[in-house]
Amino acid sequence: RRWRRESLKLSGARANPLASLLGAHATATELATMMTFAAALVAAAAVAAAAARAQQTFTGNVDTDFPESNAAVVRVPDVGFEDVGTPTTITETSGYDIDYVAFMFDSTGDALHFGIRCYAVCGDADGDGDPSGTSAALVMLGGTDNANFEESESFLLALDFGGTAGTNAPDGVMDFIIGYPAGAAGGSQPFPCEAAGVTTFDVRCFGVYRYGSPRTADAPFAFMYPHVPGATSPHPATDHNPTPDAVRPDIEWSIDNLNTLLQQLGLPQLDPTGNVPFQFNVYAFAGSFDDDGIGEDNLPGGPESMLMFECLVYDCCDVCEGDGSTCLDCANVAFGTSVYDRCNVCDGDGTSCLDCEGVANGSAEYDACDVCEGDSSTCLDCASVPNGAAVYDVC
Repeated sequence: RRWRRESLKLSGARANPLASLLGAHATATELATMMTFAAALVAAAAVAAAAARAQQTFTGNVDTDFPESNAAVVRVPDVGFEDVGTPTTITETSGYDIDYVAFMFDSTGDALHFGIRCYAVCGDADGDGDPSGTSAALVMLGGTDNANFEESESFLLALDFGGTAGTNAPDGVMDFIIGYPAGAAGGSQPFPCEAAGVTTFDVRCFGVYRYGSPRTADAPFAFMYPHVPGATSPHPATDHNPTPDAVRPDIEWSIDNLNTLLQQLGLPQLDPTGNVPFQFNVYAFAGSFDDDGIGEDNLPGGPESMLMFECLVYDCCDVCEGDGSTCLDCANVAFGTSVYDRCNVCDGDGTSCLDCEGVANGSAEYDACDVCEGDSSTCLDCASVPNGAAVYDVC
């Protein structure tokens, strides 16, 4: 893979906005981890070769579908590792605990793909392997492991593409959000998943929404419909694995027609060739408020962490925006081993330009008598004809 060190803009000293949301769920370790997550973004910018932008497949396994060997994939880890707290009676790792989030921009297909890899089955609050049921231990605590990301159980990614004047850089205000909402932002119109005037928040409400709050701490309840004022239908997005299980444990989403979305929001569009660098802020949340003491995962710790893609098109020589010529050997094979010999012949043996003394491109020649550097006298017959037949007679 090709990695680039990325600029990281961190806000100055200020209160952590997550603390007010998490309340008793947040331990000091969790809050510290959220704040330190941004450091992981410094080394998290992978760049994509054109050949790597083939049709993406989705199996519900982010390790498989967003492999580190794919140059188009950016993996952003949760540097806190398994950091979601659980009550002492819950002994398994929670399915709210994010291992890493993967990103891939397909400039050819104009799609932004996401993968959320959890330490357990994503959405399985109590980690018992059944994301659609509540374990006895959690029942005893009065908690609920909601099925199908219902009610307050939410997984989401909020994105800030910004549009700061003159830079097209993120501006610190989240623009849109994708995932499973726990609630609607103030001023939102009824969600498309509403039925008979009632909205049941679950996987049916999955989609792309406008971000309806100035704070990332409000993210689970910041989903605003429609995604742009006046829109009459949701923006196209795909939930590739709405019911994670032990075989397909991870979350995978796609935003289709990304540039259309950016245009509708009045944001800078991305170059369809992948040649122009771009950047965005990202915020992820996983958790619920019905699980009685099981923590939530938040990464990074605030909206100022910036993920940058310096280049999405590498030529066969691994040169950004190159013409594929800088690594060709003399046989026009990228990173090949063929070289010109001393006679300037590709893959030659160095003999085609030797003179008769074995000097490359030398001036020594054979004379008429086939003697190197001779005077052509050693083979003359009596008529002075080289290698002639004339001989002296007996007289």
